[in-house]
Amino acid sequence: MPVLLFDIDGTLLQSNGVGRRCIESALERVVGGTLDTSDVSFSGKTDPQIFRQILTAAREAGLDVSDLDDAHGAFGDVYRDLMRECLPTAHVEALPGAVDLVRRLAADGVPLGLLTGNLRELAYAKVGRIGLGEAEFPFGAFGSDAEDRNALPAVAVERAGRALGREVDPAEVVIIGDTPLDIACARAGGCVAVAVATGRYGMDELGGADVVLDSLESFSLEALSA
Repeated sequence: MPVLLFDIDGTLLQSNGVGRRCIESALERVVGGTLDTSDVSFSGKTDPQIFRQILTAAREAGLDVSDLDDAHGAFGDVYRDLMRECLPTAHVEALPGAVDLVRRLAADGVPLGLLTGNLRELAYAKVGRIGLGEAEFPFGAFGSDAEDRNALPAVAVERAGRALGREVDPAEVVIIGDTPLDIACARAGGCVAVAVATGRYGMDELGGADVVLDSLESFSLEALSA
């Protein structure tokens, strides 16, 4: 039986810009200035990678970012606090088929986890808004584990092995996401890549995955062995 690792944003749910709003507010609090991030794609990136990208852009724009590493740590702390405040009332909605699929797979005993660029605490806060949590996803890898998303499969595989009490082969792990970076992450980890076109990328742009779906409503374990 495969081990399934789900991305969150664009795969399980949409949070309708709450993360971007908190990123921009965090920047203003940390460096005392604003930056238009509308042209910056966050899709498929880890939170720490996004923090570094935004702070670098802020420094290039002349804002006060004298020590990037110090600012990076402060940015993460402020962002986490802002998201704690905003997530409970943000407009978060499950994507088609996501909740039913996860609950059905969990009930059938399929090992499930998360592989996401979100910080761990915020990952569970987000899925909690659609009625899911550690009961369904008892292990995973998160942006708080590594800034480089391609380092996360090895973390998730090790944790899956501990949770299941056996060695897990990366080849039996399926990473389910909605961006080309999710596909690249699966490839880097020696895992199977499943892509869903429920984020900003269409099915043609996700053609590098082993399986491409229009939504999680179309997901089946049988398709993985086809």
